[in-house]
Amino acid sequence: MRGRVELTHEDIHAGEHGARARCLPEPWMCEVFYLDGSLRDIRVLDTTRAEWIAVLERLRIVADETEVEHPYPRLDPVHPDLADLFRAWADDPEGQGTSFAFRARFGAVWFFALPYDEEEIEFSVWPEDVLDGAGVAAVLRFLVEVATASRRRALLTAEVVRYAPGLPTLISHDPDTGLTSHI
Repeated sequence: MRGRVELTHEDIHAGEHGARARCLPEPWMCEVFYLDGSLRDIRVLDTTRAEWIAVLERLRIVADETEVEHPYPRLDPVHPDLADLFRAWADDPEGQGTSFAFRARFGAVWFFALPYDEEEIEFSVWPEDVLDGAGVAAVLRFLVEVATASRRRALLTAEVVRYAPGLPTLISHDPDTGLTSHI
């Protein structure tokens, strides 16, 4: 008979089918990227269209890869001008009620946005994609890039429909101070 073995944070398995081993170097990382079936959201609050565009333009430059999907026939299907994309989405009566998708990859981790309003930048990431220290570094770099481009504090939170002031922040980066903090 085998004895019970307690698993450390280095032994956690990720993925729907347990196919990939997960090795997060610090216990706080296991708390932040706990596999509970929900996304983690990167948010910037009280934003404008110009800040959204600045963030997406910055991500196009610094990410390893980006993708855009949209339903607007007048725009370039692969690399639309971001100001035109926002105009079609928010201002054009044909675009209202539709959305677009923007994805950016840093290392092996993908971040995605499905904008639903201009007042809050929100990207999501699957915790099971954060497999190791390199994955955590990708999340931290993404958070810093978003904060820097928007010139506002960026927050990593648990997945919720809308951010509320009492919601715990898992990681944040303040571009004014250059400080990144975690739970």
